[in-house]
Formats: sequence, structure tokens, C-alpha cells
Amino acid sequence: MSIFNEHPAFSFFQRPFVLIFSFFAAGLLAAFSLDLSNESSWLFLTVEGILLVSLWVFRGKKYVFLPLILLAFFFSGCLLHLIREGAFEINSWENCYRSHDVATVKINGTIEGSSEWKKVTGKVLNLRDQQREIEVNESVVMFVKCGETVIEEGDVLLVAAPFERIVNAGNPGEFDGAYFWKSKGILQMAFVGEEQFSFLYQEEPGWIRTSLDATRNRLQQMLKEHMTGDELAIALALILGDKSLLDAEVKNSFTNTGAMHVLAVSGLHVGIIMQILLFIMGFFPRIFSKKSSIIIVVTLMWIYAIITGLSPSVLRAVFMFSVLVLSQLTERNYDAMNTLFFTGLALCLLDHYTLFDIGFQLSFLAMTGIFLLYKPIEQLLYFDNWVLRKVWQGTAIGFAAQLMTTPLSLYYFHQFPNYFVLTNIGLMASSGIILGGGLFLFGFGWLNPLGKLTGWVLMVSVFLSLTFIRWVESLPGAVAYGFDIGLLIVLISGIWVLMMFLFKLKEQIRWVLYGVGVIVLSSMVYKRYDHLKLREVCVLNTKFPVILVKSGTQIFCFHEADQNEREKLDFAIQAYQKVYPGKVRYFSMKRNWKLQGAEKMSVTAVKGGKEFEVNGKKFFLLTRNSEVKMPENAIKLGMPWVRTSVNHSLKDGAYRFLLD
Repeated sequence: MSIFNEHPAFSFFQRPFVLIFSFFAAGLLAAFSLDLSNESSWLFLTVEGILLVSLWVFRGKKYVFLPLILLAFFFSGCLLHLIREGAFEINSWENCYRSHDVATVKINGTIEGSSEWKKVTGKVLNLRDQQREIEVNESVVMFVKCGETVIEEGDVLLVAAPFERIVNAGNPGEFDGAYFWKSKGILQMAFVGEEQFSFLYQEEPGWIRTSLDATRNRLQQMLKEHMTGDELAIALALILGDKSLLDAEVKNSFTNTGAMHVLAVSGLHVGIIMQILLFIMGFFPRIFSKKSSIIIVVTLMWIYAIITGLSPSVLRAVFMFSVLVLSQLTERNYDAMNTLFFTGLALCLLDHYTLFDIGFQLSFLAMTGIFLLYKPIEQLLYFDNWVLRKVWQGTAIGFAAQLMTTPLSLYYFHQFPNYFVLTNIGLMASSGIILGGGLFLFGFGWLNPLGKLTGWVLMVSVFLSLTFIRWVESLPGAVAYGFDIGLLIVLISGIWVLMMFLFKLKEQIRWVLYGVGVIVLSSMVYKRYDHLKLREVCVLNTKFPVILVKSGTQIFCFHEADQNEREKLDFAIQAYQKVYPGKVRYFSMKRNWKLQGAEKMSVTAVKGGKEFEVNGKKFFLLTRNSEVKMPENAIKLGMPWVRTSVNHSLKDGAYRFLLD
């Protein structure tokens, strides 16, 4: 007997792309996560061929055809990833690269780094040594010590520095740099000194790119003429998608209040801009008919998407809204969920790395939540007052988006903004004012008095928004830290929402799902409580010794960071605190310490390392490559560069020891 009622809310033929994209994305994720070898690619190709033949054989049998087509899309996702990764190429990086090779690298992006090192991304065109020259196609990231040399996009360099696989430090709560770069198709990195590279030539950009860069620079300059400071940085991010001026403090404020989506040009912004443009054109019906207005607005939105950098979230939003308005224009039936998943499939076919972009994932889930959950939430309350009704509708949209994105946000960021509803209500009006003001400034900024007035309105609007964000952040308990959920919980949560709201289930099945939801939620809360009460010793994998002793809500940090390394220390500690919250007390290991409290601790500097003891358990951290006499009953640890045999080398990740 089917678990679904006779008239299900979901039908494959009504919303085919919901299942097609889900299975295709699952195939991409499987191939991405498992790091499949080149040999396995032929197996996947064979299976895909068998499935395609089976589809032809069973094309008239629905109950066999549907599972086969979904399996075919799953293996298509696997194959697409393998093909784009060069699984069928003879000159793969693993087969060709040697540490002494000189690489020809074309720079395709520059990212501001420290004053000494500049971060750039590029494509290795070939590898050469005295015996050979081999063409390859490998994306890389490099940290280049430029000196007086200016490196720009389009430069082609000869690089003699060794490339290494990108790996994480292995510290609790750290930013997953390996995943971040892998999600952009980059697996290799290099630190390039001033003597390890030389300039070959520069590829001149084409007319289209030059024109777009000039347009983007002109729009940025118009904002800079009327705004300064944090307000300018926020306006550039919100209106043009340029986050280069945002400092860490502003980013943290928006993250801690659940408003980070405001700083990313996404569906919210695209929808607001389209409505503003259509509203303005509606005042001139003799000039702009409904059909011409829609065509003009769609064209302008694609230009806007290109100017803002074609980020995955912007592409998704513009593509989906284009399908929406064009379907309205042709008077065809439009299903929001089907269009959303069709958009996801189209974007992943164009660039399969889109699926692994965190911004795209959160944006896609937010839209899914709005389509599935907004109506049920909005119908919970009704207000006769028009203003209150609009506020509640905006709040319901925020709830719907937040409920769907929360599991993934906890997985990536380990924190939850408790006042996200308040934040969304406060920013609901200001986002529209800022975006509308920005568009008005771009269109009429050349009229001096009007431009100055618009710039002043923009400055005040952003200032008030930032002030509001910082006020919310200052409220007691603004952020809940300590969440550490696995990817399995994220998947279960997503499937749970789809089952509950996409299908009409029988009452018994619905109660089972209620039970599953309670179990998942309880496990997340219990694990957070466990992290709050944790007692452990943790030695971090950093460039200088850092020993943490967590005793419930207290974290004792013994470190050897110089003043210029303090920022790196704070960054590592804050990452640890997100997963294992506690108040931090700092102790410099340039002197010896002996502390008595809930935990009995002592740290002593000795020749070649640090001796430390917690509750009678002895440890020795070796910091030099030298013969050092270590206590025989101590757990022996080594800094990443130490080659002496130890119980645990920090190059393999942080060392953790649970206290009794």
C-alpha cells in the first residue's frame, strides 16, 4: 500500500525538475566528495551507457522508466564532475607535475592579501623542465611576494615555486579552506617568493570585458563620490556585489544577526530591483507596453548580473525571475518549485561548481523554503491592519527562509542568530530604499543637486541600517554558539521538510516524521549542551605554540604569539569558540605558569619545547628539531615542522585529550 494519499500534492510530471535536479545534484556531490579515481570514470561511463539503453527498452513502462531516468541523471552528475575534473585527459596534474617543474600561469583573478603577499588565482597552461614541456589545464591559487611588481588579471607568469595540495590545519571550528578552494575547482597552491617568478606577457582583455570593467568602475565611483567609511563598503556590497571594502567587524555584525544575506546580491535584491523598474515603467504606458517593459527589465537584469560579477546566487535569481516574467508574458503555466529546480539544473550544467558554492546553496534553500513554507506560516496569523499584515507577511518570508537554511548554516558556521526575525523586520524597508536609491543615483546622479540629495539619503539609510544591526548584535544572547552537526543531519532535515510540505502524507506517516523531527532537533541541542560543558586539552596546529584547556565555560589559552601574530591567534581561538563556547583567558608562555582551580594546570618552558601538566596528566610539546630529553611518562607532541618521532605531530591536525 502506498504511503501517499490518492491525490498527492506532488506529481513527477507536474514538477519533473524537482526530482531530476535532486538526483543530478546527488551525483555531483557523490563524485565531488569521494574523490573518484580516473579508472572509476570508465565504470561510470559504462553504467551510464547501460542506463540509456535501458531507458530506450523500457520507455513505455512508467514504473520502470521513472527510476531508470532518475538513476541516469545521478550517474550523469557523477560523469559531468569527472569530465570537468579531467578524468579522461592524458596530461592530468597528478601524472605530470614534478616539484622542480617551472609552470606557465595565466592570472585570472586577484584577491587583496597582506601588504607583503598578494593572493591570486590562475590557470597553469604548461609545465616544463630541461627535458620536457607538457600542456596541462589546472586551476591554482598562489600567494605571491610581489615587492614593487604589480600583478594584474591577464598577466602570464613563469613560476618556479613548488605547488602543494591544499589541506586544512585540522583545528576545531576552522574555516574549511580545502573545501572552499575545491568548490572552485582549485586543489593546488603555492607560496611564490620575489625570486621565484618572472613576467612573460599580458593578454589584452577583449572589448566586452573592458566595457564592463569601465561600467563597473564608473558606478563604483558614483557611490564613492557621495559615501564614505563603512556606509560606502556596505552600499558597494549590497548594490554592486563588491565586498572588497568590508572589514571583519562589519561582516561579523551582519553574520551574528542573521543579516549576511543582505550583503550578497541575490534573489531578494533582484526581485526588489525588478519590481522597482516595472513600477517606474508603469507610469509611462504610452511609451512602454507590458510586453516591452518585461523584455527591457529582463535585459537590464542580465546586464546588472554581469556587472555584479555573475555570482551563482545572482545567476540563479536572474535566471529564475526571467523564466517567471517571460512565462507570464507568454501566458504559460508557471510552477515556482519546478522553475527553481530547473534553474539549478541549468546553472550546474553550465558550471557544475555552482552547486558547491555556499552562497548558492543558502540562496537556493531559502527560495525553496519560501515556496514551500511561506503560505502555511503566513496563514497562522491574520491582521486587519494593513501595516501589521505587511509586517507579518515579511516576517513569514523570513521564517520560511530561515527554517530551510538553518541546518546548512549550523553545519558551516556553528552558530544561530536568535534575533533573526527582528533583523529581517528592521531591514525589510531599508533594503528596498538602499537598492532603489542606488539605481536612482546611477540613473540621475549627473544632475548635481538631485545626485547630492540621493547620495545623502543613501548614506543616512545605510548608517541607520548599520546602527540597527549593531544594536541587535549587542542584545543579550544575540548569538547561540556551539552547534556542530554533520552533513547527514543536514540531508535528513532537508528531506524532512520536503516530505512534510511537498507531499500529502497519511496521518500515521506524518506522526512518524514528527518523531524524526523531534529526535533530530534533540540531538542537535544535546550535542551543543555537551560542547558547552566539555573539559579537554587542545593543542592547535598553528605557526606558534598554542595550548588550550577548556573547563566548561572557561577556556585557558597558553600561547607564544608575538604582537604581530595576535590577529592570527584571535582568529584561531574564535573559530574554536564557535564550536566549543567559553570565556577565554590568555597567558603568554614567555613565562611559566601554575594555576589552581577546577583544573590544576602548569606550563613550563624547557630546552626545545614546553612541558605542561593538567590534573596530573603530563604533556611535552616539542618546538625544535634537536635532541631533547622528554619525560618518559608524558604524551609527546611535535610542532608541524618537527621531524623527531612523537606520539602526535601537529601537521596532522590539532591534538585533543578529554579530561576525566
